[in-house]
Amino acid sequence: MKKFLLLLLLPAALYCNGKPKIEFDALTHDFGEQSQNAELKHTFIIRNAGDGTLLIDKIRAG
Repeated sequence: MKKFLLLLLLPAALYCNGKPKIEFDALTHDFGEQSQNAELKHTFIIRNAGDGTLLIDKIRAG
């Protein structure tokens, strides 16, 4: 029974030991000249290129 339990826990332990690695498609975006009341939108693509869980808990506008 102990060997069976170890076989179940080993893959989970190996999976949890990975490290996250954050990658961005771009770090900045220039909207150029715009009128004062223009609504501007841009999407930044963020991906986890590592093999661990990436947690993003705080986002601030710069």
